[in-house]
Amino acid sequence: MNSLELHVAGATVKHESPFASLVVPTDFEPLPAEIRESWVKPLYFGLGKSSAQELIKNNLHLATPALISRLLQQFDWRSRTCGTLLAILTEQSQFLDQIGKLLLRSDVCYAGSTYCLALAEFNEPQSVEYLEKYLAYYLKQKDLWFDQGQAISALMYLDAINSTKNSDKYRSDWSAFIENKPNWNLEAEFSRFGERIEQVHSLKQARG
Repeated sequence: MNSLELHVAGATVKHESPFASLVVPTDFEPLPAEIRESWVKPLYFGLGKSSAQELIKNNLHLATPALISRLLQQFDWRSRTCGTLLAILTEQSQFLDQIGKLLLRSDVCYAGSTYCLALAEFNEPQSVEYLEKYLAYYLKQKDLWFDQGQAISALMYLDAINSTKNSDKYRSDWSAFIENKPNWNLEAEFSRFGERIEQVHSLKQARG
């Protein structure tokens, strides 16, 4: 991919991390137009859109593991976001490790908050492990304005439903991380995360 194609795909920030060697299936070829129009276009702007809700209500049963796998492999934030949303809504937690590695690698922007949502919704021990690995590293990278707020919110959410205190150990790192980010607010991040979780639960109940 050339520099313009990488930018469009969401690879807008070059960074070295200890997670670069994590192996994830990756496809750089464009998606077939049918998949892009039928799945990606209705979903990537968010679950609150009427087009997304209609798709979920009428066609979610067509979201096969093969489709989700293909979307997650695509080197593009839109496709990976949609694949992650479909994994959440169809409760296909076999993709947890792949999604967790994608979060740690953070190759493309915009998709990370949905990875955090998936890890929280799957609520497996590995979910906590991936979120903690992410926070332990990325909260130390003050110049990387990534998905630290949604990651710590996901861990706080899991603490609330599992009666744990895993997020407590990252509070001081969070405070240090946002020293140069006056508009970052943990309460607002957690509220936004909670709204997305509620949206997922509502859509699960309404799915066809």
